[in-house]
Amino acid sequence: MAKTRDHYFDNARFLLIVLVVFGHLLRSFVTENHFLQALYMFIYSFHMPAFVLISGYFAKGISRPGYLLKLVKKLIIPYLIFQTFYACYYYFIDDVKTIDLNPFDPQWAMWFLLSLFSWHILLYLVKDFNVYYVVVLAFLTGILVGYFDFINNTLSLSRTFVFFPLFLLGYYATPEHFSYIKNKKYLPLSILALTLIFVFYMMTDFNFEWLFGSKPYSSLEHVDAYSGVKRGLIYGIIVLSTFSFLNVVPKRELPLTYIGSRTMFIYLLHGLFIGLFRVYKWDKVFEGNMLLIIVALFVLSTLIVYLFSHNMTRKVTAPVVEVKNPLD
Repeated sequence: MAKTRDHYFDNARFLLIVLVVFGHLLRSFVTENHFLQALYMFIYSFHMPAFVLISGYFAKGISRPGYLLKLVKKLIIPYLIFQTFYACYYYFIDDVKTIDLNPFDPQWAMWFLLSLFSWHILLYLVKDFNVYYVVVLAFLTGILVGYFDFINNTLSLSRTFVFFPLFLLGYYATPEHFSYIKNKKYLPLSILALTLIFVFYMMTDFNFEWLFGSKPYSSLEHVDAYSGVKRGLIYGIIVLSTFSFLNVVPKRELPLTYIGSRTMFIYLLHGLFIGLFRVYKWDKVFEGNMLLIIVALFVLSTLIVYLFSHNMTRKVTAPVVEVKNPLD
């Protein structure tokens, strides 16, 4: 008997993958005005953290025999394939002198595959310990690693440690927990929280790379004792915005809900367009008109998501993109 998919989680993944593509397109405009930068930071507050949390929620079979071995096939092999592919792709479309085939330095969005595999390994090591100690220690570790310069983008180590607490929260969450998250009586509070977070970004001006979790503190600012406090505050924003977003997600089936089961195809393939968009400066078409930028990028993002989730795309790329993946 075929397993019935949960429309809620597919809706969440569909909305999140649209925001992933939108955020990557919007990156070219963040220096144009403060509103676009605030919008960019707002999206980055929850779109990947929510993906991480959902991935953790669906990692509950980690104790099954052969689970970790399957992850090698579903994550590491696609990582190596697309890591190589994008290294060659950027060489041909951009002014790059050499093809960077270093598997330890993830190309662009490939970090997620490497970190997703690492989160499962870490989870396997800590899953039998006290949940409260593990989660608190994970958050503390995510704060402390920022003080060590060698924990950076290499092997996606920094993002792995920084976002591991979200993966744990997803893993330890039960259907009962999500019944509270889905409860629409909290919708006004969620909308208020998201609005206040956006207003906070409008009223402040700090390095948006804090939200990436990919760099040590020394790459973001002059390091001091308060650097860890700042990451702690960022954690607060991330957790609040992630749960608020998940509360907003519709529970019923929608016309594009099915795309939520195909997010890995979109995630791995949309870089084909993003690379061309940035290299050939297609952003100049929309330059100077903020409303046009937002509307055009949203429409473009939706079209890209639809294209790379199409049955024809799946058929052609299926040999290198696993259909059943922890991201799906």
